[in-house]
Formats: sequence, C-alpha cells, structure tokens
Amino acid sequence: MIIPAPAILRLVAATLLPAALLYAMAPQLRPLLVMVPPLVGLVALADLLAALRRRNGISLTVPGKLSLICGRPAELPITIRSIDGAHRELLVGLALPRWFEAPFRESLVSLPGTDQALLLNWPLTGTRRGSFRLTHCDLRVNSLFRLWQIQTRHATTTELRVYPNLRVERRRLAALFLERNDRQVRAQRQRGQGREFDKLRQYQPGDSLGDIHWKATAKRGQLITKEFQIERTQEVYLLLDSSRLSGRPVPSAGGGNEPFLEQSIRTALLLGSVAQRQGDLFGVAAFGSRVQGFVRAKSGKPHFGHCRDLLYTIQPGEDTPDFGELASFLAARLRRRALLIFITPLDEQALAEEFVRAIRILARRHLICVAMPQPAGAVPLFGDAPVQELDDLYRQLAGHISWHQLRELQQSLRLQGVRLFLVKDERLSADLISHYLDVKRRQLL
Repeated sequence: MIIPAPAILRLVAATLLPAALLYAMAPQLRPLLVMVPPLVGLVALADLLAALRRRNGISLTVPGKLSLICGRPAELPITIRSIDGAHRELLVGLALPRWFEAPFRESLVSLPGTDQALLLNWPLTGTRRGSFRLTHCDLRVNSLFRLWQIQTRHATTTELRVYPNLRVERRRLAALFLERNDRQVRAQRQRGQGREFDKLRQYQPGDSLGDIHWKATAKRGQLITKEFQIERTQEVYLLLDSSRLSGRPVPSAGGGNEPFLEQSIRTALLLGSVAQRQGDLFGVAAFGSRVQGFVRAKSGKPHFGHCRDLLYTIQPGEDTPDFGELASFLAARLRRRALLIFITPLDEQALAEEFVRAIRILARRHLICVAMPQPAGAVPLFGDAPVQELDDLYRQLAGHISWHQLRELQQSLRLQGVRLFLVKDERLSADLISHYLDVKRRQLL
C-alpha cells in the first residue's frame, strides 16, 4: 500500500505555489518556471520507486505459539531485522483478535541498521479463554525523502492460547481449608484393609472367614487367606457438560455473570492438581450430544498439560446432552473402579429423568457424584421472602416446584448410590474438592 506522507504536501507548498505566483507576476521567468512541476514530479517519482525497491528489505519473525493466562498481562516477542542493513524507522501495527487488550495498537521503532535484530516485546492481555490466531502484522516504512509511506503486510501463524485464571479459586480454597483446619490439600496416610489384592498367606487365628481363598485351601490342604492392601493410586474423572446447559450465566468472582462452563473448567484443573498431590490418577471428558474429548486418567505434569489443552478450547454449544451416549462411552473404556464427578445442570425434568436412567450403567461399578448450580429461586414455599403481591406468590410457587423436583431427583440418585450437590454462588471447587478428600479419607473407592 502506498500512502502519501505529509512531507509531499509541504514540498508542493514550497515549490509549486511560489512558482505559480512568479509565473503570474514575472512573465520573463515563465520558461524556467514551467520546468518546476516536472522536476517536483520526477523527485517524487524517484523517491517512490526507490522506496518500492527497498520495501522487501525487512524480515519479521513471530513465535508460532504464545501461552497466556486470562486476565494477566503478557508480552508477544516480535523480531525485526533489516536484510540490507539500512538504518530506517518504521511503524509496527498488530492486528490483535477482539478478545485482547493492548496499551497501544501501533509502535514506532528504529532499526539498528546492522546485522543485529530488533526485539519488540508487545504487551497484551487476553480477556477470554480459548485459542485465537494472529493472522498478520503491518509494517509502514518512510521513503528516503519521507515523501511516501510504504505499508507491507506480513502474514503470521501465531496461535494465542489463553488458559483459565486459577488465582482467585486457589485463594478461595486456601482460605477455606485454613478456616476448617482439619485437613490440608496434601497426601494423607490411609488406614484400613483396602480392596486391592496383594498376596496369599497361611491362615492365622483371627482372620475373617470371608478372606479365605477356598480354591487355594483345597489345593494345598490347609487354610489359605487372601491379604489385601490399600489402593495407592485411584482414578478420578471429571466430566464436564459443554452443551447449551453450560452457557447459563452464574455469578463470577469479579462481579457480574459468566457461563457456568467457566467455573467447571477451573474446578476441573484445580481438582486435577489436588488429585496429583494425593497420588491419584486424574482424567477429564467433555460431552454434549456426543463426547467431544476424553483424556484417560494418568499423572504427571505433561498429563496435566494435556488435560488443560483439552479444556481451554471448549465453548458452550447449542446441542442437548446425551447422557445415554456418555454412559455407554465410559462403560466401554473404564474397566477399573473410579470416582466419576459430573458437572451438569439437571433442573430440566426430561434431562434429569434421562440422566437417572443412564447412570444405572455406571453406578454399579463406579462411585459417582453430580454437581449442579443452585437454580435461582428454587427454595421451599414461604422460605425466602414474605409475600407482598400476587406476583410474589406465583414466583414462590414456581420456585417451590423447582425445589421439590430437585429433592425428588436427589432421592432417586441416592437410591443408586449417587450424590447430588446443589452448589450456591462460587463454591463449586470447594465443595467438590472437599467431597473428593472425604472419599479418600473414608476409603470409599
């Protein structure tokens, strides 16, 4: 792109306007004054051609991937080098996606003119979780006489990864467990018999008859007892609903509302870090009308990165969750008893009934709990505020019906050994981590 610079207007004002006045006032100078416009045009044209020949003398390098934390400032390193070694000033413009904030959109820099490269650290802040693309970067260079500006566009393929910000959730958890003062989020010593088979040994007085291995007893001709040990590594799966239900607004930490999926993702990452400290295996899955992603339970820092890479790109969909499809998917892949934590709203009666039917496949083998946000106004009749108008009565009746349906759902799930949490405000992470630690302490797995 060729852009006339302000200097060309000053050149015209300093040459052509005086020449026009002299042409009118001094007829004897007209043969010389006629040559002024062509000379000015030749100078401008020569300056433009020289600038066009030198427009490709700049190379720009941007990293292929940049990881950021949502709401926290970061820097994008941009390396600019003069190929021909000429000293020049240029204006750098960055086309950031709409969910990014920067203190400026353009930056004026000066190339050193040697073989050294200029490193420009561009400050930016991601305001929304997800994966974004930086498609191009514009450079605007002045010509030799500064009569023209040549703007070139350099294509980039930089991926901007904005991960969830867990700082507020971690502070809230730290305050919670500090206030409770009964256990810390760290590995605890477990006691009890355990469920995992260890070895066979000779019967000793006091051993339970239920622990006798009758086939080995018949083979050896003496009583043989099975000895068990506590499971050192257990599997924990967090299953996130990313359907249309996950887009419902809930109160956020910074004020205002945010989709319920945001709290679910932060809870999944926090629970994964706690499970690793406890020595357990952690896995995640996202589902809607189909299973969108599944990471089998493992441990270690690289595995935590895989879980985070799956979760940070998930956005609320427009489909309806298919719990039967999810139950069949998990039943075919999870052979070992595990703790399954579902995060999904079940305040729609049809979906709640479908979930109760589908969960029977998994409840026979796994330990299951479900967490959902407390619906607004779902309280017993006359338990929230006094009735002053007729509309208040209808509103409380609707809330009572919703509350009664949730109570029936809790009872139906309790009969199958499934616990349902109704989470208020922003206690999703705290309630689920407390439940997980309670399961570890009581050795329910």
